[in-house]
Amino acid sequence: MSSDTRPAAGEPRIKVSDLEIRRFERDDVARLPKLLKECLGRTVEPSYLEWKFFGGPYTKDLGFFIALHEGEIVAFIGANPVPYSVDGELSLIYQHQDTAIREDCRSLALLRAMTEGVEQAFSLPSVRLTYSITTPHMRALVTKRMKYTVVWEDLKLVKLISLRGMVSKATKSAALASMLPGPISRSWKAPASMSGDIAPVDRFGADFDEWWKEARKPGENGRIFGWGESNWLNYKFRTDAAVPFKCYAYREGGQVIGCLVLNITRLDVRICYVDVLWTLPGRQDVVDLLLSFALHEAASAKCDQVAAWSQEATPLGRAMLGRGFARRPTSQCISVKQVQPNMGDLGLKGEHWNMQRGHTYYTSVGHLEAEEGTQRLYQAKESRDQDRAERLREQK
Repeated sequence: MSSDTRPAAGEPRIKVSDLEIRRFERDDVARLPKLLKECLGRTVEPSYLEWKFFGGPYTKDLGFFIALHEGEIVAFIGANPVPYSVDGELSLIYQHQDTAIREDCRSLALLRAMTEGVEQAFSLPSVRLTYSITTPHMRALVTKRMKYTVVWEDLKLVKLISLRGMVSKATKSAALASMLPGPISRSWKAPASMSGDIAPVDRFGADFDEWWKEARKPGENGRIFGWGESNWLNYKFRTDAAVPFKCYAYREGGQVIGCLVLNITRLDVRICYVDVLWTLPGRQDVVDLLLSFALHEAASAKCDQVAAWSQEATPLGRAMLGRGFARRPTSQCISVKQVQPNMGDLGLKGEHWNMQRGHTYYTSVGHLEAEEGTQRLYQAKESRDQDRAERLREQK
């Protein structure tokens, strides 16, 4: 966080009564990157925020609010509607994201005031659930104060495919890991038993809409999972200028049977994220095939590990565990809140959910400065923690 926004020890903080709290509007986009940089360490282009908040097919009812002080945005909180299948039908579920409150005005009173505005935005009859990808320091807040329920403790299944990934994990040293050889890339060929073909997808068309009519049926994939019609797939994976997704379809006789979306990025090592791997019901053979192809693509791109979000009992989870993927405990969990209490139990149980990475607005640090993004996030948090500790010592 920039030093000019931190209050010195003993200086009064900005009061909630001195802030203007209102809905986030399109004209505010150009001013928001400064706050995200200061609070989250993110370098975000206004064009990316324009796409994320206003470019999607379901964003007419945004739930974002801002607080302003002397014309400058000092707090941002809210959620974007994400399309999900709930028992086979389209339902918009709001995802909290990008919460940022400047240090000199942080208070529970401000958070409550802004959250009230967000929850009023969720009062639409069409909105039934909202969720958050929750980090440890926010978990107590969202579960105790905001009455969210944690439905999914860990997110990642990971397979290390080179020594660099192992060394990076063990030593937390990117420099040491970079000295080791990368993964071995081999040729790949589909088994003779598979009659179809895997091909890149430049744009999702009407054949994917026909596929989705069958692929969205609840069952072994759970009751609640990401929506997959072409309008959302194109917006999410073909128009995001910040993340170069690699999209594929598996077809048999011209019919779409399965969809695969990969995102290759670099943190301390190169990672291939399986953002989406989805097939028609009962096609575990296609799940296995697409995962095998994903591992081949990851090795060809010199990735050091492959990762995905999946429950172990789903078709993708079974395929990953069968190929040596391991559950990696993370600092994140999924927390959910039912916002329409008169609708009965809508599924606030983990076994009902099947969330993959591409089913959310959480994609990667592609909109950060790739090699420094994660490091700067940790540095920003460490700096804030040190400042708080110093102020507490001075107050004693």
